[in-house]
Amino acid sequence: MSDNYQFSDSRALSEPFAQQLSQQPPDGALAWLTAVLATQAPALRSSNAILLAYTGNPAAMDWIDTHVGSPVAGQWGVAAALLDTPWPRIAGWLQRGGPHRLMALDTLLAYRKPAVNMSPLEQIAAPVLPQAPARAELDAALAACMAESATPRIQTAVNAIAKHGDEILRGGPRGVAVADLPRLYLDPAPFKDAPAILQQHETVAAGMRQNLQNLLKGIL
Repeated sequence: MSDNYQFSDSRALSEPFAQQLSQQPPDGALAWLTAVLATQAPALRSSNAILLAYTGNPAAMDWIDTHVGSPVAGQWGVAAALLDTPWPRIAGWLQRGGPHRLMALDTLLAYRKPAVNMSPLEQIAAPVLPQAPARAELDAALAACMAESATPRIQTAVNAIAKHGDEILRGGPRGVAVADLPRLYLDPAPFKDAPAILQQHETVAAGMRQNLQNLLKGIL
């Protein structure tokens, strides 16, 4: 059955994944999703990695740790943040290098305060970095990362993390607990701040659709 979704992106997976979340316990939904991801090419798997978080299953983090690979899309890091990955594990990824270093940087950036350029579900979930370090420790880790490998991808991520450092280290409660992420995926409306976030997203999306229609009218 998992082969049926070998070429499916997150939109195509949305309905069957929702069925798994509503019908299966967390272990069952995770088993179904990882079986699907295992059949997919690396680039598609990376773009679909975000769905791992919405199983609400902490075991998904071990699967991510084992299977993250190039090309490292930002969805790996967003999933790790949604799953409450703590600073010590992230720091270990930074030192490990390779795909794990890129995922670590994306994870840190995903812990910033909710912003309009995030998906609505990410904004509602509003993850907060567990066991956050002092700012000096974060800065030192980023400097060591840059000294080891200052590729454009890493430099861009480090600069963004430095810019949002205080937000990333802000502490406090997160918006939605990990165990409640399946419910968030299935029906975000009841969660705190969700109506305003969803309305704002729809307003932006409607504006983009209108701009596209206007552009196409001009072309035709």
